[in-house]
Amino acid sequence: MSFTEVYGNEAAKKSLKQAILKDRISNAYVIEGMKGVGKKLLAGVFSRALVCENEETKPCGVCPACRKALTNNHPDIIYLRKTENKASIGVEDVREQILTEIHLKPYLAKRRVFLIGDGDALSIEAQNALLKVLEEPPSYVTFLICVTKQDKLLDTVLSRSQVVSLFPLSSGEITAYLDEKNGNQEKHKLFARLAQGSIGTALSLLSDDNTEKLFEESIRSVLCLKKQAENIQETTTFFIAEKENIQTVIDFCQTFLRDCVLLKTGMERQVIYENKVSEMRVFAEGLSKKSLVSAFDRLSEFRVRLKQNLNFNASVSETVMRIWEDFHDKSSGHQI
Repeated sequence: MSFTEVYGNEAAKKSLKQAILKDRISNAYVIEGMKGVGKKLLAGVFSRALVCENEETKPCGVCPACRKALTNNHPDIIYLRKTENKASIGVEDVREQILTEIHLKPYLAKRRVFLIGDGDALSIEAQNALLKVLEEPPSYVTFLICVTKQDKLLDTVLSRSQVVSLFPLSSGEITAYLDEKNGNQEKHKLFARLAQGSIGTALSLLSDDNTEKLFEESIRSVLCLKKQAENIQETTTFFIAEKENIQTVIDFCQTFLRDCVLLKTGMERQVIYENKVSEMRVFAEGLSKKSLVSAFDRLSEFRVRLKQNLNFNASVSETVMRIWEDFHDKSSGHQI
């Protein structure tokens, strides 16, 4: 696997390839980017390049070092992992998996690579323990830390690292990627829009045969709430039936509402659900931006209540009723 396997973010890939070409490798890299954009994939490719035995193309994918690395068996690539059943990476994990290894010289390669794929999970104590080796690391050591946002890490850790930022991909790039991997399919355009910049999310949606149906039913559940009171039950029943997929349902509904607000403010080019523009126009007619934003906020509050393990059915009923009231409250600036 080479850098070409990492889709998009050419500037980030070029920066790492140049570091290898000029043999100017930093002791620590923080690779940041949204979930599913390719952080771990890029870190994996870069780690293999750092141990590759080929003098020209790195990683070559065929030398003994690359073959070992591809099967996670290279002794000079160490993966820091969460202890099973723990939500975070603690100071003991850093001590046991890094500090005991840090001063051992490379076995086969010129460098030892410590790859932390779940940097978001590093506790403050773990980061402080890591900081001790980042301050004066052995010259042959390189850390690769993947995070969704660099502010997940202490400033002192960031100051001793080179930050490589990965940006969300365009829907066109994701569509091209899906077409390349799975053949040209019309649904790829929809999934690329739903993914909102994340190839990982697009692939997850593509692997679920229920995605298209769930998307259409989620939008229909929002449309119902502009109708008469008797339609409230239809939306309530749908939310309750989709309890296992409720986070995805909320995402679909909130994005639709966001798009409606954009449409009403003349920002149609920023709409994500381009295939729903005609339905948005009809739905948003007669609704104020205030009521649409309020409905969006109701769903955000509902998402928070889900984490609090409150009565699910009661929370659904309350959320749906309040959104219906937002849409039918004539005193809230209902007219455009």
